[in-house]
Amino acid sequence: MNAYDVTLVVPVYNVEQYLQECLDSIAAQTVFERCEVLLVDNGSTDGSYRLCAEFARRHANITVLVRRGGGAGAARNLGMDRATSGRITFCDSDDVLPPTALERMLDAARTTGAQVVVGMMETFPKPTNWAWKGYFGKGDRTFAGVAEMPELVHSASACNKLFDLSYLRSHGIRFAEGVHFEDAYVGVSALVLATRLALVDECVYQYRKRAAGNSTMDAIWTRRQNYWDHLRLVEYLHRTGAGLPDLSRAVLDLFLVRSYQGFALRAPDLFQGAELEDIYSRCRAVYRDVAPDLVVRATADARHRVAYLAFLTDDFGLFADRAARLHKLSVRDGDPYLFGDLPDQLSPLARATPFTAHLEHVRKVPGTGTMRLAGRFEVGGMPMTRPLVGHLSLRVRGSRLSVPATQVRRRDMKNIRSDTEWGGFTADLPLDSLRPGVHGLELVIDGEGGQAGTPCRVAAGYLRGARVVEHDGTRVVPHWKGKNRAILMVLGTARGPGRRAVLGGLLAKDAKHVLRRRPFWKQRLVRLLTKPLFLGRDVWLFGERGDTAQDNSWHLFRHLRASGKRRGAYYVIRADSADRAHLAGLGNVVAHSSWKHRLLMLHASALVNAYDIDTYMLPDGWDRTRYLKHLNWRVGARRIFLQHGVTDKDVSKGLHRNRTGVDLILAVSRDEGRFLSEELGYEGQVAVSGFPRFDALTPGRGSRRILFMPTWRAYLTVASYSRDGGGSEARQAVRDRFIASSYREFMVRFLNDPGLLAALDRYDYTLEFLPHYEMRAMVGEMVPERERIRIIDQSEVSVQEAMRRCDLFITDWSSTAFDVAYLGTPLVYAQFDADEYWDGHYQKGYFDARRDGFGPVCESVEEVVGEVVRYMWGGCAREPQYLRRAEKFFEYRDRQNNVRASEAIDRLVRGSNH
Repeated sequence: MNAYDVTLVVPVYNVEQYLQECLDSIAAQTVFERCEVLLVDNGSTDGSYRLCAEFARRHANITVLVRRGGGAGAARNLGMDRATSGRITFCDSDDVLPPTALERMLDAARTTGAQVVVGMMETFPKPTNWAWKGYFGKGDRTFAGVAEMPELVHSASACNKLFDLSYLRSHGIRFAEGVHFEDAYVGVSALVLATRLALVDECVYQYRKRAAGNSTMDAIWTRRQNYWDHLRLVEYLHRTGAGLPDLSRAVLDLFLVRSYQGFALRAPDLFQGAELEDIYSRCRAVYRDVAPDLVVRATADARHRVAYLAFLTDDFGLFADRAARLHKLSVRDGDPYLFGDLPDQLSPLARATPFTAHLEHVRKVPGTGTMRLAGRFEVGGMPMTRPLVGHLSLRVRGSRLSVPATQVRRRDMKNIRSDTEWGGFTADLPLDSLRPGVHGLELVIDGEGGQAGTPCRVAAGYLRGARVVEHDGTRVVPHWKGKNRAILMVLGTARGPGRRAVLGGLLAKDAKHVLRRRPFWKQRLVRLLTKPLFLGRDVWLFGERGDTAQDNSWHLFRHLRASGKRRGAYYVIRADSADRAHLAGLGNVVAHSSWKHRLLMLHASALVNAYDIDTYMLPDGWDRTRYLKHLNWRVGARRIFLQHGVTDKDVSKGLHRNRTGVDLILAVSRDEGRFLSEELGYEGQVAVSGFPRFDALTPGRGSRRILFMPTWRAYLTVASYSRDGGGSEARQAVRDRFIASSYREFMVRFLNDPGLLAALDRYDYTLEFLPHYEMRAMVGEMVPERERIRIIDQSEVSVQEAMRRCDLFITDWSSTAFDVAYLGTPLVYAQFDADEYWDGHYQKGYFDARRDGFGPVCESVEEVVGEVVRYMWGGCAREPQYLRRAEKFFEYRDRQNNVRASEAIDRLVRGSNH
């Protein structure tokens, strides 16, 4: 008779940080004494083995095994081989078992005789809504096979299941060794072969979703070996299902298609030649007999179905280079298709879904009677690597108007997904042709066989830039209805008696909004009641990050207030901010989220910020999405982005005009202005004025200070603008990633370099380390306790002051290098992590530091230290070639940037609609 009712196998590898929590949850099991626990250390190099050994010394039912090599699969197989009980389950060493997990599954196994018992799995710190979870919430149940609940096959983990060990052994079900995705060899095989399954309607497993970026799933599409490992799994399961009943086989095919679709889609991007042919031939052997309708059901969209269409039609060319084969649509019954000559049973695979269009930008073209609409569209499965064959048009429902649309290249879309590069469009509407009323908008594509159209939906950029457009007796309001459908409300004439009708129409909308208690109804009501107080007043609302007054916004606001040119300029800053002292004596300083801030937001004609407007300028408690939908368009404030650094990199994913809704952006050079205009969509909306803060950039060198100011890394911190703050688990995971990063390694080695420290003493310099505000919480421990090295913070000295007084500047990729170059101070680029930076933070832009930069570019600690020592030895003098580059780059050096910036904003606010 077995001494234990169940065996729990726990593979362990370098999880010291999480292991104790896992072990404690095991010890807390209500049936712990009846459980045999096998902890299999897989060659840990941290303190994991020590924790396992200590746990085993305290409990007689704990055994520690050692198995080096073969990965988690080999560790689990060793546990299966050593198990002495009749039932077995598994737990990963960084996860947690609820106290009744084993008891509930054991009871279900005894009661039902099920070969496999499946319980609910939850993820933390954030939940995951897997489709198979839909079978739970209806009580404990028993099934004759997985065909009765087909989605459960995607619960491939072995960890939320209790198995009859003799059942596993009789079918030869074991984990794969030395590969990833080893769980599914057991989890899926056991499910599809079972003739009796039990569901326990309770959470039996808590899976930790680690955000450290080092797991298989984090690099699932970029790690080449994953493609082979998962293909091996697919082939194994395909063989396993050879003798299954038809219904069970269909369930297995569902898993085989759905689980490999991402790899099949992306394989041509990573492989070529013989390797790609091998992947194709092996996939075709698995998928060529799968029913087309099952492929449609199993895949996300047409983009993922193209590969399976290639497998079913024996078309390697389609699989290997879809862009060469797909560039012209066929239309059938109003629906777009990738091919028009397929047999009926295959044509569902070629249906181009989703077919969507989003409007992102609406503006009146200055000096014309035309309104330009811009957006993006997707035709599922169709690679947008070049313009489509055929015509696009934009149809205005209700005005009997259809205008040509132009397909445009979008740098930001390419950076998000390379096959969407030509997924942008623009269309010009003659305002005189619009009839009064509410008009839906539809993007139409001409293809072989007819036209296919799709309603335009609204994007965030559309909502940010939406405002009343006036022209020659017509007012047009870009708006939305229903589920984010884009519409144009044409209110008719804006002159003579008709003007009252237009105003009445807007007031009626306000009244209806208030009476129906729609979101922001109170703000709409307050705006109506206080409107007379703001007649003739031009309110410009300035701000930065909520608690700062140091950057372009502060400098421009100070200029306007000190010169007395704008009484309606206000600065929003938190009441407890130390930077409020910078605003003393200027007047019109408003506490962030105060009643006055909220009131000014209802009547502002311009929102001016050096950072993201929605993140930092909205009062606390104002939901961003609801504000954009229900209030922003009614206020109609212009959005002015002063920038907080020169745009030298490709930041189009976040800063493209169609995403920001910004009406005016400042630049310091013609090169920057050209890049913003041509590549980031700000055509006609760039003012090459110079930065306001540059007017105060006067050298204050001579204090024998070296300033080290590296920028941040998006992949090494939780950004301050993150809506949920990341959560403690995510922050800890990012902390782990930071500790293991090349960023931290460089900082520690550089700041502790013996040659650097000796040179600072020899030449009598102090090195000040000013971390980026997004990295402040991460870097304090890296600074050695040395008299010559000190860490400084923006709360004690502004960035600008730190740059003004330094004799030498060191940075990696920070745009503050431009400020220092403007000052005439020598600088050193420490670009030690180029591949990581360009892969995880930004993309390359028009500026290359080696070709265009203002100082030497270094890639190692030794090189940086060498250049810094050289500059100290030479008295920190800048070389002539870097001086010439700076003179060429900057458009203005006359300290009139504030004047030009304020004039540009004034022209925007008072001028024609954009």
